[in-house]
Amino acid sequence: MSSYYIGAMKKYYITGVAGMIGSNVARDLLDQDCIVIGIDNFWRGTKENVASLELYDNFKFRYADISTDLDWANDMLKNDQLIHIADIVAGIGYVFCNEWSVFSENNKINTSIASLLVDKQPERIIYLGTACSYPDSMQRSVDDSILSEKDKFPAKPESGYGWSKLIGEIEFKIAIKNSDTRLITLDLHNVYGNSCIYKDDTSQVIPALIWKAISSKDGFLNIWGNGMQGRAFVHTSDVSKAIELAIKYEGDLDNFMIGPNFCTTIKEVANIICSHSRIDISGITYDLTKPVGDIGRFANNSLAVKELGWRQEKDISKGIYELIDYILKIEKK
Repeated sequence: MSSYYIGAMKKYYITGVAGMIGSNVARDLLDQDCIVIGIDNFWRGTKENVASLELYDNFKFRYADISTDLDWANDMLKNDQLIHIADIVAGIGYVFCNEWSVFSENNKINTSIASLLVDKQPERIIYLGTACSYPDSMQRSVDDSILSEKDKFPAKPESGYGWSKLIGEIEFKIAIKNSDTRLITLDLHNVYGNSCIYKDDTSQVIPALIWKAISSKDGFLNIWGNGMQGRAFVHTSDVSKAIELAIKYEGDLDNFMIGPNFCTTIKEVANIICSHSRIDISGITYDLTKPVGDIGRFANNSLAVKELGWRQEKDISKGIYELIDYILKIEKK
């Protein structure tokens, strides 16, 4: 175990621990003998994800709606760290059809966490921001729409979700102003990987397309738009590594872009899915009536590489194949 984690046996509180990112981050810390306290209300995370974590003696789960309940943090000390992952997040269909509720609930969650920071003043908070908080005018091309940390302001996100995440970051900066708490914001691009939601209307593009392909009745995979819109996809294992590096980081910066420095189009994702040996799809169809969100964006991750020592390691084709195998195993197909 790294000597960084020994010290005074600090605790790591993870909000949203039952979700895709939270459960993977928790597992990585638990494997290093860290004491992890996970919090979730199962809005989107699963009891199965938590059950796998409860096999560890150094894990404790606390059920809570963090927008109204902070009792889960009663034993938080100033040498502890908070990894704040929980939010209302989903695919573009859900986000735009429920824009006000997504915006409102995320603001409630983050205001609650900000009040906790004022009260408890933990050593550090790692906040997972999003590329969705960046100006929509900078997300119009799969070839040229590269985002850097300096581009965040002047702010003009496309969605209420992006606004809510940005407002949360501002709240946290104000909340820690008169304390020794360190805030590090990791602006994530599109995350995918095991332990994800893939069946319902909150699922995001890669798992949603995989499930469409697996469950297709007519042998076709239908995708929204013309397939030429793109994203910078980052595997949850690479996100977990970024969080671990942010926990250890002692430099002067407080904001890092986490994602690849290139776009992958939705059509390319669909083709990767269809190339899997256990996916039986004869063609791809396009629904031009559906929302597509931003046309394209990817990360200038040079600060994360230079300051954190972070690099994306998971190849997207391998990551998608692994996710297909994971879902097929769950579905016993």
